[in-house]
Amino acid sequence: MIDPLGTSLQGAQAALQSFDQAATQIAKAGANAVEQVTNNSTTTPAQSDGLQTGIVKAVVQASQAETNYSANAKVIETVDRLAGETIDILA
Repeated sequence: MIDPLGTSLQGAQAALQSFDQAATQIAKAGANAVEQVTNNSTTTPAQSDGLQTGIVKAVVQASQAETNYSANAKVIETVDRLAGETIDILA
């Protein structure tokens, strides 16, 4: 039997971990950019493109994590509502 509540809770937890990883990547990229500006170091176009690509990927990952979390939260809300309705019917 499928456990929708357990599955949704695991999905929500995985989404939070994915969001945390994306946030860490964004913070590291920002710190690297600040360090380069502070040190007046020059970056090659390839380095700049790599930094931008990494930030874009991390932002996309964060957006996907948010969507996944919201979907799992909706399932949890539905399970809760259905459990309440079942209890009302049986009462």
